[in-house]
Order: sequence, then C-alpha cells, then structure tokens
Amino acid sequence: MKKEIIYNKLIRDNILEIISNNNQKSSYHIATDEEYKNKLLEKLQEEICEFITDKNEEELADILEVIEHIITAFNFNKKRILEIREKKQKRMGNLIKK
Repeated sequence: MKKEIIYNKLIRDNILEIISNNNQKSSYHIATDEEYKNKLLEKLQEEICEFITDKNEEELADILEVIEHIITAFNFNKKRILEIREKKQKRMGNLIKK
C-alpha cells in the first residue's frame, strides 16, 4: 500500500501532469488569492533556504521567479520597485564593497 504524502505548498504548473505521466495519483487545491500570496511568501523562504544550501544559479533563478510572481500577486509596480532600488542605491550605496 502506497503512503499518502501531503505537501501543502505551491507547485509548478506542469507538476500534476508529470505526476500523472508517472502513473501516480494526486489531488490538489486551487488557492484563493490570499492563500496564493501566503504560499508565495512561503515559497520565497523555501527557495532562499535552498540557495543558501546549494549556492547555484538554478536556485537563484527560482528566487527570481518567485519574486516576479509576488510582484504580480501583490499588484506591485516593477518599474516603481526598480526606481526605489535605484534611489536607495544613490542615497545609501550598493552592496559591492566587501
């Protein structure tokens, strides 16, 4: 008898199809907007932890992807965020010096 595994986290869009193609069963819940926002924040923490452990480009790409989705989900303006970043860099400097 196979053990049921509950993940309770965001998954990529094609994961359910991949699971099905491997002759495995899955069930899922479509998140409300508020649940989605909370799960995105949890996913960001997860991806940051993975990057801290593995320190590779793939994990960093995952962080960037989650941030892009957070910008959209929270109705932030990416251009405005970049402007804020630039102003902060001018005022306080960068993180270049070691």
